[in-house]
Amino acid sequence: MNGQKAMLSAGLFMFRLAVFFLVIAGICRAGEFAYNFCYSIVLDAAVDEEPGRDVSVTLSQGMGAGETARLLERKGLIEDAGIFQIQLVITDYDGRLKAGNYVLNTSMTPREMMRVMAGESGGGAT
Repeated sequence: MNGQKAMLSAGLFMFRLAVFFLVIAGICRAGEFAYNFCYSIVLDAAVDEEPGRDVSVTLSQGMGAGETARLLERKGLIEDAGIFQIQLVITDYDGRLKAGNYVLNTSMTPREMMRVMAGESGGGAT
């Protein structure tokens, strides 16, 4: 009877140890994801290196941040529309982009594009 109890106790210990390591691995993966997500928000990197390629973009009156971000992603100017929306908010450009036709370049950073579309920087608006 003592042998069975010892085997059961050892089996339970091994199960708990396996669950512990799975939880630790999950926490590490979640931390890695959170780090990469936050890093991509503050990175402000261009899609291409200089000279890049010029892309024509038209922002319509009343176009929201989500629509603008999806348009820029479709045109290949940004990597991720969701990240761009967050960047708009943290850089205080949300709601400041103006309707118009713009020529943006894939070598521009998201922040540079925001400046152009907010009318703060020359070049691009037509």
